[in-house]
Amino acid sequence: MVIHIGKTIEEVFNKKGMTVSELARRINKSRENIYSIFKRKTIDTGLLVNLSNVLEHDFFQYYTPLKTEVEKLKTENELLKELNTMLKKKSK
Repeated sequence: MVIHIGKTIEEVFNKKGMTVSELARRINKSRENIYSIFKRKTIDTGLLVNLSNVLEHDFFQYYTPLKTEVEKLKTENELLKELNTMLKKKSK
């Protein structure tokens, strides 16, 4: 699952009815920078915290499924390593 965080931020921003100037002022960035944020596929976590606070929206929730998937893959990898070790021992 690929997240285009800039588009997500822009969607939430548009629903809030806030102006670009107001958002820029509240996160201490220029208007141009706000438009740049809307185009980003990735974002600094500090900036994402500020945007989450100002827009009253948890943008980090979109990354939780990825974390869960990584944990599942780690567990699967460990199980496969154990299985591989057992198969090697059995074939000797």
